[in-house]
Amino acid sequence: MRTANAWLSLACLLGCTLIAGCSNTPPLAEVRGRVTINGKPIKNVRVDFHPDPDKGTRGIGSSGTTDADGNFTLTYGEGSKPGAIVGHHRVILTDLDVYGNVLVLRGDYRTEDPRGPKETPIRTRFSDLYSTLSKTPFTVEVKAGMEPVAFDIKKK
Repeated sequence: MRTANAWLSLACLLGCTLIAGCSNTPPLAEVRGRVTINGKPIKNVRVDFHPDPDKGTRGIGSSGTTDADGNFTLTYGEGSKPGAIVGHHRVILTDLDVYGNVLVLRGDYRTEDPRGPKETPIRTRFSDLYSTLSKTPFTVEVKAGMEPVAFDIKKK
């Protein structure tokens, strides 16, 4: 009987711990910011914060997309929670304008209908320096209550 009670107590303790909120989500902080090219706002740029394991930050990244004024707000993981993991991050930028506005499932810039609209791939508005994780000059330490961050792309 004692063994059964011990197992029952252990099961209740584990159940209560799980219900109480054993969450796998690390501490997050709100991150807002602005992206510019030579000081002018740029829209339709994806901003990705990647935790930097070299500086002790691990986990899932966060992302956001700039609006017409170059402003963005990050969401964690699949976009269900606002913010980014507290700690050091490498930041990459992706120019979403290169993908255009014609949905092409084959990825070859042709439409399914040969008579339909055609779209020519365009060049990115900035260097791949900013979109390559190993090359990016942008790093940020995410902290609770931090001010908005600013990323100015230098284009010659």
